[in-house]
Amino acid sequence: MAESAIKKIELAIRRFYNARAGGNAEPMVVEAPKVVLDIASLHRVLLLRQDRIGDVLVSTPIISALRKHLPSARIDVVLSTNNIAVRQAIEDQVNHIHVFRKSLLHLFILRRILRQQRYDLVIDMMDNASSTSALLISGARARWSIGVDKVNRGVYSHVVPLADQTRVHIVERIARLLWPLGISLQGDDLRLSFPLTADQRQQAKSLMTDPRGRRVLAVNISGSDVHRMYPEEMMARLVQAIAARWCHDGKGGLALRLMSAPMHADMARRIGQACDVEVVPPQPSYASFAACIAAADMLLTPDTSAVHAAAAHSVPSVVLFSQDSRGLMPWLPYATPCWPCITTAGALETIDVADVLNAVEAMIESTTERNSGDA
Repeated sequence: MAESAIKKIELAIRRFYNARAGGNAEPMVVEAPKVVLDIASLHRVLLLRQDRIGDVLVSTPIISALRKHLPSARIDVVLSTNNIAVRQAIEDQVNHIHVFRKSLLHLFILRRILRQQRYDLVIDMMDNASSTSALLISGARARWSIGVDKVNRGVYSHVVPLADQTRVHIVERIARLLWPLGISLQGDDLRLSFPLTADQRQQAKSLMTDPRGRRVLAVNISGSDVHRMYPEEMMARLVQAIAARWCHDGKGGLALRLMSAPMHADMARRIGQACDVEVVPPQPSYASFAACIAAADMLLTPDTSAVHAAAAHSVPSVVLFSQDSRGLMPWLPYATPCWPCITTAGALETIDVADVLNAVEAMIESTTERNSGDA
């Protein structure tokens, strides 16, 4: 209870700061792709992406596009302890990764480090107001800064309009951040990317390939925290129903692989034993985890970062979402088939097992038809 009260106070302070960050400064609003900032003058660029793993993954097409247009520039990025595990997704596109640690002392240390780099441009890739981004931008003292037009707009020199969050995918929303450089990504291939090493692919293949040649459905039980997970008893019932319908007795030509983060390994083991399903050992890195997803034919997950890793390798998915009542578009995988199960009632446990089973059935039938058509 006390922790909840402290969190509310912290959020209130952040909202107060965000509403006043930048004072009365008026940024230039760039409403369409237009060369406002000369690309030739941009030698050092900093990207801010210090939020979660999924945020990094949905940013990969924009980071790749920026590198394409600025092949000789130094492009650095700020990640955080929350998402540094996914650095492999972008490290071939950037020169250096700064790691933000959530403490006031480290924030001011990082501000000084960024200022010493003398960046020409800072691009804040968050489409929600962030007091951390505002403090990093002011600390960097770059000539220019670009962000989405929002409550703390005064911290930027240039802003782009916030696209309709109920209809426009997050990938396309943040693609607008390149407008002041005259870069339009409309019509471009904005599919996510997550490069894997040959060793990672080979190891994943050894874990995920079914010796009988059946298609593999990877079932990830882990979420970012226990509140973003399907309850163990419900997940066990779901896995058991999937196994009985499509795996056992040669009924459906499907194999299951149960996956989890290391902290949920015991839960995965219990579910696997109860359902007679193979459990994949917890992987040593997020990239190895992503490689296992890439080696599967389909994915079932309550975790949105896993579904974006799947999208980076065109793996169709069923994903469980807890969505509030604001009507915002869920963070669906971009340009990849998905059968979402969405609740607006809070916890994922309000999603009925039967509804998830129906979504899995639809995914299996659709991918079976696609594979048959390709044959």
